This record gives sequence, structure tokens and C-alpha cells, in this order.
Amino acid sequence: MKNLSDTIEFAQKLIIKKSVTPKDDGAIKTLKSKLSKMGFINTELPFGSKKNNDLILNLFSINKSAHPKHKTLCFAGHTDVVPEGNTKNWKFDPFLGKVSNGKLHGRGASDMKGAIAAWVIACRNALKKKKLNISLALLITGDEEGVAINGTIKVVKWLKQKKINIDYCVVGEPTNPNYIGEMIKVGRRGSLSFSLEVLGKSGHVAYPHLAKNPVSSLINVCNQLNNLKLNLKAKNFPLTNLEVTSIDTGNPTSNVIPSTCKALINIRYNTRYNEKILVKKIKDIFLKEPCSFRLEIISSNKPFYTKADKFLSLLEKSIYKVTKKKPALSTTGGTSDARFIKDICPVYEFGSVGKTMHQINENINIRDLESLQKIYEELILSYNDLCS
Repeated sequence: MKNLSDTIEFAQKLIIKKSVTPKDDGAIKTLKSKLSKMGFINTELPFGSKKNNDLILNLFSINKSAHPKHKTLCFAGHTDVVPEGNTKNWKFDPFLGKVSNGKLHGRGASDMKGAIAAWVIACRNALKKKKLNISLALLITGDEEGVAINGTIKVVKWLKQKKINIDYCVVGEPTNPNYIGEMIKVGRRGSLSFSLEVLGKSGHVAYPHLAKNPVSSLINVCNQLNNLKLNLKAKNFPLTNLEVTSIDTGNPTSNVIPSTCKALINIRYNTRYNEKILVKKIKDIFLKEPCSFRLEIISSNKPFYTKADKFLSLLEKSIYKVTKKKPALSTTGGTSDARFIKDICPVYEFGSVGKTMHQINENINIRDLESLQKIYEELILSYNDLCS
């Protein structure tokens, strides 16, 4: 396709960088180079260490014309992507950034290199159109799709230490299920991941009275957990749900009762619950069992909700102006780095269409991505007018 827009061309440059988490492969460098030419001051923020094989490159950028008294509008995103899987199953090379039939193909096209490109070009255009009375910033990590311990959470800590103030943040996650303008994320449910290990006693299956089968106890507990009533409702949040994702004994034989059995479980919960309440409910169930249980928290993220304000209204109006669509306000989906950013400023999420994110043949409609760029540009200019 000839005469590709600057947004599509820059998205292609990001996609060709094979930044499968936690590898960077030059994605941050590509972004830095573009932002430098636009007059941004870039600060690389590496966290972790090469020794522990967990070194992550992060980036905080702000335009040179920024003033300490200016309000700061920040875009947050990630350049790391999930693994591509078997490349033979892809229609095009996942790291080629191929444009075909009106779509941009490649790993990260939807989640979320396309949105990063849209924001960068929106910033460039806005800065060209007028002298802004706001500061524009980007918070970019290479550790969102992975364990997320050396990424946004540490950049937020650095911002606090440096006393760098952000007034609003837009996270460019793919929030739209089917079309651009469909949905804004205004919060997220909490996520509690934990393991339940049962300590039994091994033995021969022909002599069960000499053993204590942990599998039976764990299955009984998991059945009760599946029937646990978590039906308290919270405004603008889906109901809480619990899912058993794995049960494993590590036992390769069929005639031996294992000594242990472990389950992995995740709960997505609304603001009517918290970790303490949920853990108590779980313990109340397994404490009645004859076997000993061991509960270990793997990860715990609190739910959050960003209340509607003037900025949200600007975002809604910007979306409507470009798409003629009125977006739904939602807290559905998984966790995102917004859970860290909400500690320093109001945060909303709006990005591309997520229909193919993490899938084979990930792609985004070119018109959708160009509309996203226009929405971001309109939002920047509208927020500037509000602050003038």
C-alpha cells in the first residue's frame, strides 16, 4: 500500500523490533529517536540487573517546552509483546509490520505498539499546530506482559522521588472490543492469585487406609470454592468470579497415592471485596478438611475506580467528534499498568480494538488506528484549551 500515514509507518518501525517480553530488541531506542526529533527530553530508566537476567528498559519522556507550572498529560504504554507462537501459523511474518487489505499485521499491532505510534504522532501534530500551555509526557515500559516488577511500578516510584507531577494519564491498552470509540476503561477489578497445597500421606492405592489422599481433599475444597457465593455488587463493576486454573500432583503413576497436591486459583473481584475478606472465606473452607493445607499468595492487585470528571468528558467528546460514537464506561477485562499509575493521578484507558490481541495473526484496521491518532490529538488540544 502506497502513501501510508506517519502513524502506520511509525507503528511498523516499532513492530519490526522483536521485543518479546522481557527483551527490548531496540524498541525503546526507536521510540527515543523519534521523540528526540520532536523535541522531547528522554530519560532511560533501567531496573533490575543483567546478573539476575531481569534487566528491563523503561522510558520517561517529556517535551522540552514543558514548564513547571504547566499541567502534565501523560500517555502510558508498553513496548514488550507476548511470544508469537509458531510463526508457520501466521499469514505474514509477525515482526514484519505487513500492511494488507487495509490492516496492519504483526505482534503488537493491537497490543499496543499501534497506540504508542498514534499518541506520538498526535503529540507531534499538536505541538506543530500551536504553542501548548500543557506538558506532554510518555511513560513507556518493557515489562507489562511479563512479571511487571521492574516496569511501571518502579517508574511511578521514580516519579515520586523526583517529584515529577502528572495531572492525568491515558493508558493506551486495547480497550475497544469491536470498534474504535466503543469503550473507555475507568477502573479495573482486583486480582488475587494464590496456590493451595494439600499435605497428605503417600501410599499404595490397594491400601488406602494406610495413606491420606490429598487429591480428594483438594477436589472437595475446589468444588466448595466454585460454589462460593461472591455476589456482592459494586457500581460499574462486573460480579466477582473465582476460577481454578490448575490442579497438579506431579505424580506420573496410577497406583500410588501422592503425598501432596496443589491447585492454582485466581479471583477477579470488585470493590466490595478485598484480599483479607477473600482469604478468610477460603480458609474457612479448607480448615474443615482432614488434610493440612498451605495457602500461598502469588500476586495481589487491588481494584480501583476513577470517578468521572472534566477530563473524562473531554475524552468522551474527542471520541465522539472523530467516530460519532458514545463510548461505554467499563471496568471489565484483566489487570493493566493503570493499577500502578492510579496512585499518582487520575487514569483512564483508551486504545485500539483488541479483537486479535495475543492471537495468531494479530492485526489492526488501518482506519481504526488513524482514528485513534485523531482522537488522541483532539484530546491533547482540548485539554490544552481547558488549561489555558
